[in-house]
Order: sequence, then C-alpha cells, then structure tokens
Amino acid sequence: AGDERGLPYGRRGAREERERERERNARMDVGAMATTRGGLLAAEWLTSLIMFSTMSSAGHHGDTARQYVVAIGVIMWLLTSALAASYLLTLQHDLPTIHLDHQGPVLQITGKLSIELVYYALFSFLSLVAFFCAAAHAHGSGAAAASAFFGVVLAAATGASCVLTYRDLADDLSGGPQLNPGQPASVSQPSQF
Repeated sequence: AGDERGLPYGRRGAREERERERERNARMDVGAMATTRGGLLAAEWLTSLIMFSTMSSAGHHGDTARQYVVAIGVIMWLLTSALAASYLLTLQHDLPTIHLDHQGPVLQITGKLSIELVYYALFSFLSLVAFFCAAAHAHGSGAAAASAFFGVVLAAATGASCVLTYRDLADDLSGGPQLNPGQPASVSQPSQF
C-alpha cells in the first residue's frame, strides 16, 4: 500500500491514514437506526420498496391509480433513503427547522416545525391515499393486493413516525407546533352599530 503518488507509507503516513479512517467511522452512527425512530424509518424504507415494486409488477401500466401508487412508493423510498443516510451520518439534527409565530384572530400557531415532521405528515396522508388506490384497483391481482397491504403498513409506520417526531419537537424548550383557538372573528372585532 502507498499514498496517491505510489510511495510507500512510512510510520507517520500509516498513522495518519488510520486516524482518517477512525474519523470516517466516528461520523457514522449505526446506533441511530437501533432506536424506535430508526426502526420505523427502516420499516418505511422496506415497505415503500415492496409497495412500488409489487404494484409495478402487477401490470396495467395505463391505470393512473396504479401509477400513483408506484410514484408515491418510489418518492418515499428515495426520501427515506436520504433520511436514513442523514441518521447514519448524524446529520438529522442539522435538518432545517421553521420557527412559527402566527397570531391570527381565530387561530394562533407557535412553536417549531421541522422538515422531517412536514415530510411525515404529508406522506402519511399520501401513502394512505396510495393504499386506497391500490385496494380499489387491485381487480383480482395478487401483486396489487400485496401492494395495498404494504401501503397500509407504510401509512401506519409513517403516521407513527409523525407522532414521534412531533413529540420530540414538543419536548424541546420551545415546543412543537401549538394550535390555540382564539376568539371568533365576530367577537374579536365587534361591529359599530
């Protein structure tokens, strides 16, 4: 073995190479996937992969409901892969967070909203819609029925991840998104008769 110029490593070069390898390994946190959120993320990755692959093998490529199931499955598979990479590389704490402070006359919204929470809330709904599309358009196809099953498992896992992410945000000092009812518009600004 040698360096990029083909020269053999000396004692110092080998030590530096071992230190660089330790730094690379220290940045990977496999234990992050051993948590509840990591397990749910792995389940979402696997079920989205199975959901879109079984639906794409079911045929009838002109059916838009089946195309929707495949599209949602592929998008979720890619996004969960990116989230899993951010967990493994300990970058999940660097994901953007939006601070909310809306004081409307009817509804006040305060707190923090993470991109991860938005992803889980949006895709738990979209995967539930994909389940209904797969179930309604199975037409006796075993592969489409399997896709519908994995669609409902995916919706449940994504919904559970949404709840866990919301609880983690709410446990922080500023809390997660808080919706507080205000006064009805007719009471907050009475008419001048």
